[in-house]
Amino acid sequence: MQGGVSFGITQLMPKGAITLKDGRVEQRNWDGYAPPYIKDAPVTVDVHIVPSMEKPSGCGEPQVPVISPAIVNALSQLTDKRYRRLPLTEI
Repeated sequence: MQGGVSFGITQLMPKGAITLKDGRVEQRNWDGYAPPYIKDAPVTVDVHIVPSMEKPSGCGEPQVPVISPAIVNALSQLTDKRYRRLPLTEI
């Protein structure tokens, strides 16, 4: 979960931008797209596992697509400004 949160916030950071040139994505592999490093990670990510009687199973990576909208929504609540472009270069 913690790694997924860090990876999910990549799209908010300038180095996580996906750019197009002549209708094609410029970032083809890891040499053109920088994932976050430990120094970029949030200080703390709290993960709470809910007790259950169900058999253990995987959870996939549900945090990756939802963390950026959650952060942008929180920023909007704090600043009364709607952010409509990623990455966030003006806060």
